[in-house]
Amino acid sequence: MIVLGHRGGRGDGWPAENSLEAFQRALDEGADGVELDVRLCASGEPVLLHDPSLTRVTGGVDTRPVHAVPRHELPSLAGGARVPDLASALDLLRGRIVNVEVKADVPAELPLVRAVARAIARAPGTEVVVSSFDPAIVLAFAVLAPRVPRAMLVGARTPRLAAALPLALRPAIVAAHLDEAIITPSRGERLRRAGLRVVAWTVNDAARAAALAAMGVRWLITDDPKALVASVGSVSPRR
Repeated sequence: MIVLGHRGGRGDGWPAENSLEAFQRALDEGADGVELDVRLCASGEPVLLHDPSLTRVTGGVDTRPVHAVPRHELPSLAGGARVPDLASALDLLRGRIVNVEVKADVPAELPLVRAVARAIARAPGTEVVVSSFDPAIVLAFAVLAPRVPRAMLVGARTPRLAAALPLALRPAIVAAHLDEAIITPSRGERLRRAGLRVVAWTVNDAARAAALAAMGVRWLITDDPKALVASVGSVSPRR
């Protein structure tokens, strides 16, 4: 079973999400790699922030949208961690698996796709899969970075698209990254028959992880890498 730390990891005692410190802890806890979020700041670098604004990560102190803030003005995260750029994360995660979620709630998608593609091209030795909730972003990567594997994200708000959307994008994608709540045996089987890998997020319960493994899910994204590695890390095959 492949276990990826969700934004590195989250919960009491964890470093700030999407920080290099969180990624390192995920690796130390046995994760095969991490899932991270990327969007552009005002100076054009792809930086790792989940939300479109700085409100949550600064506790409301700074409410500016990320796209309006240049890299040198980005505030420190909890614990004093810096907001990393994608290049720094890929360097740290060399030789590991990195799921790069390209955020869809951005002012302009194409500049983001181009910047992410450039960063990935400069980071050999890291197994990257790019995912997004926006099919246009996924298809843009198919054109601009055809050698980078791609995946379609589908959330619980659109369960009817869990199989339909990934199947419609085949063969532009290699995987369907689904909210774990909408994965069923029949949906998983349809996707696997089409040659798509099924990846579940965000799985924090050992019993649910075991049930997903029994359905043939072989990649799990979790807030708690240590617990998931302990509970299902020995499931075969790893890929």
